[in-house]
Amino acid sequence: MTEKKKEKVKCVCHALGSLRPISFHSDVKGRLITLSDGGRRVTRHVSSFFHGLTFSGRQVKIEEKVRLRVKDSVRGWHGSLRVGFTHVLPEQTTLPPLAIPDLTQSPLYAAAVVPMGICRPGPEIQFWLKKNGCLRIRSSDGRTLTEPTTLNPKWPIWAMIDVYGQTTSVVMLGSKKRCCIFTRRSCPALTHITYTEDKETLGRKMEQMSMLEQRNLRNHYLDNTDHETPDCEECVVCYSSVANRRLSCGHKCVCTPCGMRVYITFGTCPLCRQPLGSFRPYD
Repeated sequence: MTEKKKEKVKCVCHALGSLRPISFHSDVKGRLITLSDGGRRVTRHVSSFFHGLTFSGRQVKIEEKVRLRVKDSVRGWHGSLRVGFTHVLPEQTTLPPLAIPDLTQSPLYAAAVVPMGICRPGPEIQFWLKKNGCLRIRSSDGRTLTEPTTLNPKWPIWAMIDVYGQTTSVVMLGSKKRCCIFTRRSCPALTHITYTEDKETLGRKMEQMSMLEQRNLRNHYLDNTDHETPDCEECVVCYSSVANRRLSCGHKCVCTPCGMRVYITFGTCPLCRQPLGSFRPYD
């Protein structure tokens, strides 16, 4: 499909009130995961029960129901599919073997186990983040699971799918969101959805900040002076760097790059959610 036709499809979807097409992330996936069907199907190799992490190819909205169908499963392993959401950009996530507990140790990630009774090939599974921050999972036969999370509904979120245990293959059916008197649905993912748009959006936000603002941010909001608040050894965002920067709330919990990213993208502390909206220095 030509770029002109792709743009035309986007315009038609927008005019009809449709959600953007959704598929699995093309670049960020567990080492045993392969993508097929234009990025709408993920399959984990049966040699192991983990290393099956995947993410949505775009940011999702609050109350937007991500729709999945388990395509294949095996009896050789225990456990089943895990689904959830994260505030962290997928490409900035260092992929561990498991979503639970490896990622969910951080308050920026939340996931739940899909019950074995509804996690079988055939039925549709929906999951979404509610306005109160709870994660809800529902099967096509009406069975529902709701779990509280530490996620902030006002922050951007990406869907997280861990093809775990007996679950070996999952298909992305699309998404839908109830709006007033009608339901918006995602258009079919005609081609593999990439992550370019989200990266470009973040890049524009960075460029819009003047050098003076960035300097003030480093000096005041990411000060590394001592505080009474207990310090974290590892950055709670990337989990790969030392937490060497302190936010204005007192939490020393991020590295320098992630601290800048948290302030620009979210504007609140990832631990206590206190706003970071002033350039006034603190004691």
